[in-house]
Amino acid sequence: MEQNQTNQNPDIIGNRSRLRPGEHSKFTYEIRGTDTDYKDQIQMHSILSMMQEAASVSAADYGWGAEVTDKMGTCWILLRMSVRMKKLPAWLQRITIETWSRGADRLFFLRDFIMYDETGEKIGAGSSTWILANKESHRPVRPSALMDMSDLPLIPSEALTFDPPQILPENSPEWMMTNMMSENSRVKFADFSEIDRNLHVNNTRYAAWCMDAAHSSSLDQPDVLGLDINYNSEIRYGEKVILFFKERNPGELAVDGFIVDQSKIAFSAILYRDELNHQ
Repeated sequence: MEQNQTNQNPDIIGNRSRLRPGEHSKFTYEIRGTDTDYKDQIQMHSILSMMQEAASVSAADYGWGAEVTDKMGTCWILLRMSVRMKKLPAWLQRITIETWSRGADRLFFLRDFIMYDETGEKIGAGSSTWILANKESHRPVRPSALMDMSDLPLIPSEALTFDPPQILPENSPEWMMTNMMSENSRVKFADFSEIDRNLHVNNTRYAAWCMDAAHSSSLDQPDVLGLDINYNSEIRYGEKVILFFKERNPGELAVDGFIVDQSKIAFSAILYRDELNHQ
């Protein structure tokens, strides 16, 4: 899923200086009402949005920002992301996101994140897998095209104990095509407000749709504190998407997004609910 890169985000607080070797990038965001749910807690898709804004600015620190990749005719494509939160900060609070690049493993770039609340307590972590791709064909470009451009050393430390996993869909596209009206399905459309500068549904909307599936029966559901998501295909303007969801292990919900017009699975995700603290 192509990253919607920006050069500056007005929600990032404070001026930043050039990174020194071995440093991690850190960005602090104010949590606005539009970032939160009905309980005033930050939404999962808002966390992903802030993480990706931080990744975009941090990539520029390494010399791999949009101003460089655009001239090369390339773009960053997000393939997988994992997030684990201990708690969800609330409206009017601040969240700080620390991020760094682990460099490349074959064709894949790995980027990690740590989240802190406004007291400095670590409240979450994440990891992501990307490729550098040709902007027209979306075919992978070898990492060596970028690796020599940075004078900053890559940082091998991991925020999580695992890399974002590959997620297999619960059912085949053929099954999905004939079961679109099942009880555990919901319909979404790639309407105007879902489309980003790349003319596709923004990948953070996939996470928002997953949350809709998790709360399909009622608002009063356990908080979702963890997410693994694989981005398999882009969703274009006007396309119809069926969400199929299924409880797996206790507290785990699998969600697959199926593009009807393409008969293709756009994404697969696993959501992890906070069952213990739900009252």
